[in-house]
Amino acid sequence: KNQVIGQEAACAAASRIVTTIKSGLNDPNRPFGVLLFCGPTGVGKTEMARALSRYIFGHGEQEPVNDRLIQLDLSEFAGWGAAHRMLTGPDGEPSELIKRVRKQPFCVILLDEIEKADADVFDVMLSVFDEGRLTDRFGRVTTFRSAVIIMTSNLGADKLQTVGFETSGKPSYSREAMNFFRPEFFNRIDSVIQFNSLNREMMRDIAIKELREIANREGILRFGLKLEWADNLIDHLVNKGFDQRYGARPLQRTIESLIIAPLARRLLDNPEYRNTSLKLSVSDDKLIISA
Repeated sequence: KNQVIGQEAACAAASRIVTTIKSGLNDPNRPFGVLLFCGPTGVGKTEMARALSRYIFGHGEQEPVNDRLIQLDLSEFAGWGAAHRMLTGPDGEPSELIKRVRKQPFCVILLDEIEKADADVFDVMLSVFDEGRLTDRFGRVTTFRSAVIIMTSNLGADKLQTVGFETSGKPSYSREAMNFFRPEFFNRIDSVIQFNSLNREMMRDIAIKELREIANREGILRFGLKLEWADNLIDHLVNKGFDQRYGARPLQRTIESLIIAPLARRLLDNPEYRNTSLKLSVSDDKLIISA
């Protein structure tokens, strides 16, 4: 919940996966988990995959996400020959996905925008989801039984008025996904997790989380600086960056332009800043930095 703000149901489902793996009660003949994350853009689906990668496999490693999170954009696997490209690289050798899973089988595989993939790709993934194995053109088997497979989908996000609503009054992205995928594919998914739109209070928490992460960046820690911020800066970030349709991404762009860029200029212009506190506030849409 500290990593993925405002998605209680998704966090609960992720914790169940972790608990099952930790207790050793997962099916040894299938992947650790096959999950489908449904919901609008910018609400934490990819961040949840990163959080799972760090938590399950990241202990004791310097950069666990780079090694343990394998991310594929399935919009690149549309059209003729998509399934072949998923299995085989341009040089005729196994694809990058197969190579990385063979090198590091304990991983999280993130398949972004799964609905944009070609139908043949879905057929390839059936044996992966069901038996945790994939056979390349040389007949060699790659095992996916130590991986968590996560798919993301924006199905229904572009037609909120027609996607249908659950009893809670929230749009049912999971129902839209069920109608889109073939039954034999959908039936191999362990859990369909719905991510909901963010509200202003959630965006405020996300803004604070983003500022804390900035305070831990290399350029700040190297000079022993400590960042503090006024409440009006948080309010301003939310007012400028809140967009229910696009989630947290507009907020990240606002932080980049309003805070990161002027703070970087200030640090470069004042190399004498050492072991001090910097107070951040905003006035007339401009960042005020007080040392």
